[in-house]
Amino acid sequence: MKEMKKTVVLFAVLIAVAASAFAKCLVVGLVDVCAPGAAPGVPKAYKEAFAAQGAKTHLIKWSDDPAKIRKAVESVDLVLMCGGEDVKPSRYGEKDLPKLGKVNERRDEFEFAVLTAATNLNKRIFGICRGLQVINVFYGGTLYQDYASQLGVRKHPSGHEITIKDGTFLKRLWGKSKIKVNSSHHQSVKDLAPGFSVVANGPDGIVEAIADEKRGVFAVQFHPERLFAKDAEWGRLFSWLLK
Repeated sequence: MKEMKKTVVLFAVLIAVAASAFAKCLVVGLVDVCAPGAAPGVPKAYKEAFAAQGAKTHLIKWSDDPAKIRKAVESVDLVLMCGGEDVKPSRYGEKDLPKLGKVNERRDEFEFAVLTAATNLNKRIFGICRGLQVINVFYGGTLYQDYASQLGVRKHPSGHEITIKDGTFLKRLWGKSKIKVNSSHHQSVKDLAPGFSVVANGPDGIVEAIADEKRGVFAVQFHPERLFAKDAEWGRLFSWLLK
């Protein structure tokens, strides 16, 4: 009887080990930042933040072929839209204002195509900084081209607090209403895209995070990959995105 119990226990352990060995490793699709004159790629901090949580990363390289873009998006579990230049105002029906920063229309077109594929394939999407802005515009929202001059407020300092709304993914993640984040932007959400909700605001009301949980689309205005480089606690956000 004892031998039988030992055999059953050993068999269960072997099954557990095998299941662990063949568990699927999630793949994060890092969307090419389309830097003019540079090789395809994204800043390494994005890759490192997800790799530290055990995920694989795959670069979704620029293409103007919708079929190739769809195939690339199809091969990943999560699509990450990275930080970068301003979104061209014509994308949301406005003319350029004097305070508009550098734009990259090639990147705008590519990222819209990636978001089209990701939406059609029901992929989870996460945006960081510019990523939040392009997501908001893609789904029908608008932006302040330069929130400080348009709203008459001071530009955010590099480190500041945000207020998190109850019932949101950041509140569930951190369990508190205020956290300190970084800042590296001058555009921000003006009209929120239909279906999205505001997750967090800065001290002056500037939108700092948005989500459409039904679609599985989440975005933050700050840079958690840079925060993770200094404080591993921020790995919780990247780990949550992979669950």
